[in-house]
Amino acid sequence: MAKADAQEPTTELLVTPETWPYIAGTPRHKALNAWLADNGIDPADVSVDEPLSIITTPDGTQAIHHTVHLRNATGHRYVTPESPNQPASEARSTPLKTRPPQPKRSDITTLALLTAIDDHATREVPLGKYRWELPGAWWILGTAYPEKVVTAAYIREDDRGHLECGVSLRTSWLTDKGHAKLAELRVKGTG
Repeated sequence: MAKADAQEPTTELLVTPETWPYIAGTPRHKALNAWLADNGIDPADVSVDEPLSIITTPDGTQAIHHTVHLRNATGHRYVTPESPNQPASEARSTPLKTRPPQPKRSDITTLALLTAIDDHATREVPLGKYRWELPGAWWILGTAYPEKVVTAAYIREDDRGHLECGVSLRTSWLTDKGHAKLAELRVKGTG
């Protein structure tokens, strides 16, 4: 008789260190902060240097896996001697009370999308690599949003004349109009 394989826990990524910059200040960020608070987690303590995810065990138990910055007795963040350049932090799992809000196209603001595309086009490429080997903006956003939400945001910006593409919208770049819009939004700080 064959022994049944033990099932592994599954992970549902909500935000990664790569996607935090494109979520900050968006409606999605506000919704996730409210959801974290509803689940007993202080959003101000959640580290953006680590993923935020939901872990489901084989028995169906769900928990929010996150990393928090620790505070001392006076309520201030602190560093440890082992890592003097990083705030002290600890990974935690908090029982899931409510599901996170479903993302929608409006959660990916024009500023967030154009910034993600521009960052991919302008970031430094490690020696011995090619730009096409690095995950593009579409794939990075796709770790925090469903594919249809990312695609809808790309189509929205393409319809506005902010994007140009060759074979696939997924590998878009900014048009002159897109660069001008990004510069305008960065000055305003809104998307």
